[in-house]
Amino acid sequence: TSFRIGGPADALYTARTADELAAAVRAARELGVPHFLLGLGANILVGDRGYRGLVIRNRADHFRFFPEGETCRLVAESGAVMQDLILDAVERGWSGIEHFIGIPSTVGGAVWQNLHFLSPAPERERTVFIAEVFERCDILSEENERRTVGADYVQFGYDDTVFHHRRDVVLKATFRLARGDVDRMHRVLHEN
Repeated sequence: TSFRIGGPADALYTARTADELAAAVRAARELGVPHFLLGLGANILVGDRGYRGLVIRNRADHFRFFPEGETCRLVAESGAVMQDLILDAVERGWSGIEHFIGIPSTVGGAVWQNLHFLSPAPERERTVFIAEVFERCDILSEENERRTVGADYVQFGYDDTVFHHRRDVVLKATFRLARGDVDRMHRVLHEN
């Protein structure tokens, strides 16, 4: 974890692609092995006794931009770190995720919790949610089926999604970004 406390797991597996992540979760489910999916390890504490089962560390971190005129689709595996996506997007002039720069999260965690932050200073007039740029995601359902789902399935709420209530696993997400003012985006990065 980011706190560097807690005991060991019985077993640790690092998934480096969405396919490896899906295969590891599916295998653990089919074998009846208790398992825990770990992203960055931020916002989590582990007891001194550790975890009795398999910890699947999600390092599936590939992402790619697909420009389409004044908009861009950003497709990212769920283990990609949001900060890396944000810095790359801003460098390319794509806006929509820069508000989340100060929040340690993977893509999977961002979708799972509907990542949010206050809009830029000084106004801070509203909360900005990842749901606003979310287009779809590929999941491994709790029934062990790979599916692509949209926002209607995810049911974004405040600190809540369907993933809090089902054992689905986000494998990959697609976000819709827009051409932005690079100076304004850099200001947001520095203020957040």
